[in-house]
Amino acid sequence: MINRQTLLLLLLFIVSLLAWQWSTQHDEQNLQTQKKDLSLPSFTASSLHTYRYTIDGKLTDIFSADQTLYYQHNKVTEAVHPLLRTFETDGKEAWNISANSGKLLSQDRLLLKDNVLIKNKNPAINVDRMQTSYLEMDMNKNQISSDQPVSIDSPDYHVQGVGFHADLKTKRYQILDKGHATYFKPR
Repeated sequence: MINRQTLLLLLLFIVSLLAWQWSTQHDEQNLQTQKKDLSLPSFTASSLHTYRYTIDGKLTDIFSADQTLYYQHNKVTEAVHPLLRTFETDGKEAWNISANSGKLLSQDRLLLKDNVLIKNKNPAINVDRMQTSYLEMDMNKNQISSDQPVSIDSPDYHVQGVGFHADLKTKRYQILDKGHATYFKPR
């Protein structure tokens, strides 16, 4: 026969085994729930407007979108119809950059795609607009780049090519490949 002490140890072992089994099943269910939740945004917003300023309080840009979805786990904000308005140091509007969709990543990197349009708001610059299907922008340096076809229009010329790099502060751009330009006759 089994004595009381052995029976008590056996019973304690069985209870511990059942508790461990229940605990691991419960942890697996929590892990699956957490994995499912990563596909959902942490928050959503409609008609979002964010303003950025320099250290001395001057407005640098306004980012707006019809709808935004923020994902905490990878710190990405997805935007529907994003619009970035940049400003000169004197407060005048410089550029409007819009697209059908975009993503705002950490370190102020903006990715725009589908019907990307860059409009000049400064009459002193001889570029009216730039168009492409995709671009990446470093918002801190005001530099944009793309590896997709681009067209650039001004009152004096039309330029097309594949890929470009532009510095919105220095107001210079470079077509990277297959560039050609059509110059218009002055009136």
